[in-house]
Amino acid sequence: MLVDKRILKTREAIFNAFLDLASQKDIDKISVVELCQKADINKSTFYLHYKSIEECFQSCFDFFSSQIVALGKDINYSNVSVAPEQNVRDILDAVEQNTKYFEKFKNTLVYDYAIKALKENMVEAICKANNININDNYHEVAKVTFLVGGCADVITKLIPNYNREEIEKLMVDVIRRKQ
Repeated sequence: MLVDKRILKTREAIFNAFLDLASQKDIDKISVVELCQKADINKSTFYLHYKSIEECFQSCFDFFSSQIVALGKDINYSNVSVAPEQNVRDILDAVEQNTKYFEKFKNTLVYDYAIKALKENMVEAICKANNININDNYHEVAKVTFLVGGCADVITKLIPNYNREEIEKLMVDVIRRKQ
């Protein structure tokens, strides 16, 4: 289903305004009026999209994480073990495509919680897509957790300056060494 471009533009303005404000203060201190002023929209427009600031935050986080977590559903675990290069590239690509959000999100008070939840959701998506569970496949879950956590942590710690080729090679070498 296609979404109207105006709706996408409004939601992006709200999302960017929300992240800007969240980098300055705690989420529970952000008011709808303040958010609307920052996003250059009126209150009625905000309430057409969201019921509250909390719902707005959840929607922003869901949008942000869904793009990255969706990638997890396409990762084949056997490739992680045998030839991790493409999986590492795919994860790095997904994170890089969302760098502007990571950069803004990095300065918010909920960043640590959000990154933790994002990594957990991605690990869960990869494990579910590959029928891997912690009880029967401890080492596989650990390897997936390392892959996801390593890529996310290295990139988010080094944003905006990092060497893509160096990180990619390092991640692949470490994953192969752990076999």
